[in-house]
Amino acid sequence: MIPNNKIGVFGCGWLGLPLSKFLIKKKFLIRGSTTNQEKIKELKKHKIEPYLVELKETGIYGDIDSFLKDLDALIINIPPKIKNNSDDSYIKKIKSLENKINYYSIDKIIFISSTSVYGSNQKKIDSKTKPEPNTKRGNEIFKSEKVITKNNNGTIIRFGGLIGNNRHPVYRLSKKKEVLNPDAPINLIHLDDCINIIYNVIKKEAWGKIFLGVAPFHPKKIDYYNEKCETFGLKKINFINKNSSGKEVNDSKIQSELGYEFIFPKL
Repeated sequence: MIPNNKIGVFGCGWLGLPLSKFLIKKKFLIRGSTTNQEKIKELKKHKIEPYLVELKETGIYGDIDSFLKDLDALIINIPPKIKNNSDDSYIKKIKSLENKINYYSIDKIIFISSTSVYGSNQKKIDSKTKPEPNTKRGNEIFKSEKVITKNNNGTIIRFGGLIGNNRHPVYRLSKKKEVLNPDAPINLIHLDDCINIIYNVIKKEAWGKIFLGVAPFHPKKIDYYNEKCETFGLKKINFINKNSSGKEVNDSKIQSELGYEFIFPKL
């Protein structure tokens, strides 16, 4: 496992906070970062050692040195806030963090990535598939993966769409006037599976690997989401069959290398 059990969770948001609470129950010592001063009390309440740290294009603000010093492992969980028409540079922020990681010689790293590094036209995808991103977000994340794992034994986990804990894409999609690609397969994963896959990487010492965190459940979007609309009492989504394409993401290594069985194989 990890010698002194001291793990840093950089980004205690929707995934990072419940992950930190889970790891504390597994007897790890957790340092957690947040950009929100009001969240410091909440982290303390859950026995997470809190740090107010923010990554910006101009550098790192906050006590990043105390956060990183003497860590046995680091989990980086800071999704980009960029859109295709945004000038915000995720890669610049990641490079600033990477410089500090190198300074403190942190070797065991988990970088929480996304299946958006694969283009929508790449069809059948597994962990051996070379990413061909076709969005700015996907491109920046893919470049950031390379930066973070260049000088260490980092593991990349590319998660699909995240659901659970009152979060589901159907709420956003049902508000849109039109949604493309009705026949494309879904690629989702539940929060509890995200947390347990990360834990299994740590437990199995699966460093220097790439895993794709997606439930093995891929019905068509039109069937899946309109069924969820009925379940949640939402209006049906207006799917239009323009430029219909989609990718299906699977990774047998989740089971073969981590020995992991999904808690929510069907969503």
